[in-house]
Amino acid sequence: MTLKRAIITLLCLFAFFGCGDDSSKKSEQKPSEQAVESKNLTEKNITKDENTSKETPALKTSENTQSGDTKETNEINLKLISGSTMQVTKRSNGFDVKDGKKATLYVFFATWCPPCKAEIPHLNNLSEKFKNELNIVGVLLEDKSEDEVKEFAQKYKIKYDIAVGEGNFLFEKAMGGIKGLPASALFKANGDYAQGYIGLVPEEMLETDINRAIK
Repeated sequence: MTLKRAIITLLCLFAFFGCGDDSSKKSEQKPSEQAVESKNLTEKNITKDENTSKETPALKTSENTQSGDTKETNEINLKLISGSTMQVTKRSNGFDVKDGKKATLYVFFATWCPPCKAEIPHLNNLSEKFKNELNIVGVLLEDKSEDEVKEFAQKYKIKYDIAVGEGNFLFEKAMGGIKGLPASALFKANGDYAQGYIGLVPEEMLETDINRAIK
């Protein structure tokens, strides 16, 4: 009887510690971290982007644009809703802006994108704060007429310029391809690449990078 009790006791102890080990292993298994909304791009992304965020199905890009105007080119004209045209030329480590004297933050967006709308007030703040050193240009990746975009800009009180038209998709292609929105790229006044982001970016982070870019 004593031996039987001893065996039962050992089995109970084994079962107890076995469950404990299993539960501790489970407690040590952390859930996978959520994808970071904002991540840095590299200079490689200017010519080819292999690691962007997951693709947005409704996003129109040069890859699904049927127009023959999306052929690769180094010179791109961005039509601004202010009435002017911004001419940019691609080079190995950035983009030159004709008659450009300021750093430029290009913000790729769509009117249906909630995070894109959420970042507008922050971009407005930066546009006002750095009005003498920085141009912010919204690059619309969506089929919208100029009047529709002007209405959108008025509704959301956008204080920076917006580019519309097929030139935007040429620019998106030259940038390396945009797979998620919003996406932003910061360039120095001389056209050199400074910093890039995918997703929402804290205003303070943008401000820090802009200060570095305009030095």
